[in-house]
Amino acid sequence: KFLAVGTRVRVVEPMDVPEYSSWDDDHGRMSASLKKRLQALFFRGDKKLAAEIVYVSKESEQERLRRKGLIKVRVRDKAGCILVLTADPKTLVSCH
Repeated sequence: KFLAVGTRVRVVEPMDVPEYSSWDDDHGRMSASLKKRLQALFFRGDKKLAAEIVYVSKESEQERLRRKGLIKVRVRDKAGCILVLTADPKTLVSCH
């Protein structure tokens, strides 16, 4: 399934947070509990969150994600908190 960089996405079916999903290090800008909450809300299909596909610039990271069949998604809530996490493109659908 192809999803271009910048495509706004949402989860097809609400689910628990998958084991493979992790978030990028933000150097302590947000607490771990807030990151876990945003991650859980995204995979539950919360309509208040905006999510889009992110471009990965490091070739080594691109290859690692490609082997695992994952992509990076930037999740933003109404308060402006941003979290970049990994997701399976098969569980996502673009929203217009």
